[in-house]
Amino acid sequence: MKPRTLSLILALAVTAPSLLPVQEAIATGPVVAFGAERQAIKSQHILNREYRPGHFYGNTVRRRHSRGR
Repeated sequence: MKPRTLSLILALAVTAPSLLPVQEAIATGPVVAFGAERQAIKSQHILNREYRPGHFYGNTVRRRHSRGR
């Protein structure tokens, strides 16, 4: 491939995700929940739970679902 074409493809690959109209989740509530609050969170479907920092699996599932993948 020509260097110019390669650089164009690389630039599009880097900027394309930022052009998508997707609403990112915002962290709300505590990072670590205890007791009744923890049970309430665990009883919800994973797509209905809030975004929480450090919860990579659940956050990834919700993000991929909201982006339609």
